[in-house]
Amino acid sequence: YLPRDNAAIRLQDPSSIFAPSNFGRGEVNSNLLAFDAIKGNIYRYLANTILNAGYVQLDNQLGNKLRVIWGLRVEDYDQLIGSVYKSDPRHNYTRVTDFLPGLNATYKLNNLTNLRLSASQTVVRPEFRELATFQYYDFDLNAAVQGLPTLERTKITNLDLRYELYPASGEVITVGAFFKHFDKPIEMIYNFGSGGASTFNFANPESARAYGVEFEIRKKLDFSEALKNFTIQANGTYINSRVKDQNLALDRPLQGQSPYLINSSLSYYNAENAFGATILYNVIGRRIREAGFLGYENVWEAPRNMLDLQVSKTFINKFELKATISDILNQSRDYYQDMDKNKVYNAEKDRLIERTNFGTTYSFALSYKF
Repeated sequence: YLPRDNAAIRLQDPSSIFAPSNFGRGEVNSNLLAFDAIKGNIYRYLANTILNAGYVQLDNQLGNKLRVIWGLRVEDYDQLIGSVYKSDPRHNYTRVTDFLPGLNATYKLNNLTNLRLSASQTVVRPEFRELATFQYYDFDLNAAVQGLPTLERTKITNLDLRYELYPASGEVITVGAFFKHFDKPIEMIYNFGSGGASTFNFANPESARAYGVEFEIRKKLDFSEALKNFTIQANGTYINSRVKDQNLALDRPLQGQSPYLINSSLSYYNAENAFGATILYNVIGRRIREAGFLGYENVWEAPRNMLDLQVSKTFINKFELKATISDILNQSRDYYQDMDKNKVYNAEKDRLIERTNFGTTYSFALSYKF
């Protein structure tokens, strides 16, 4: 705060206004800047968590083909936030015991191929700041964030079926399908307000689900003499997610969940001259950054293509020179509201909320192996 106004300090450039010479000790009649704590118990709280857990696991080989690993984990979660006194409005105490079964069954079709089935239950618990009653301003989000003391943990049921092929050493090809059910997922919902009063609140929608397919490949291209030094790696996932709640009038994709993601790379390495190079590409589908509420449109993050290149050379068997170019395409990260509802960012029709350009970076490293 400013105990007394000082125009000479207040009008300084941001790079110099926080110089030590501009600060005093908070004297009443001082015209220097000073720091002070925000008054009020609501901005202070204690927090304590005790987690007691145990598990039992069995590993059974059923014949020559089937192996089953299964078990149960029990977690007793004891949490206190705010104050130890029940009479204090900040007091928030919960204790939950969860029984979390797990199963992993692998059926060996032949020496190179497996069929794998996995099933489990897991939990996601809210953080302290998501449960605390006080409100704070997040400068990255440009809005206040308000905790919710009644926020509950999320229980997730996971199912996964996967076909695995191992053509050779260091190679793998997998195709799988998955399903997830979320009981009371935790989401951050944006309440738009005027005059800087916009607030992020946390909520527990009734339920959500996500299902999809995924693949992965890691394969040497040694079927051709010209390509024998190349290796291709790629993985991709398609996800269909939905969160629903009648009371909150929600029926949309999960916040932060992309409908697809792709990661890929092409590597080259020549052992004779110890030279290697790798080019990497990845992209994720558009996802909700800010879940809208009460008529405020969702804020989406548009897809952003990323391309990196890394080259390395080892010489004298001890030195390695490595050069990296990151984000070659240098596409901006755009957050927008999809006003025309066509699921693609349109600069002429959609409302741009925030745009960030990160720029292409170049780095060089020289290392020596002892």
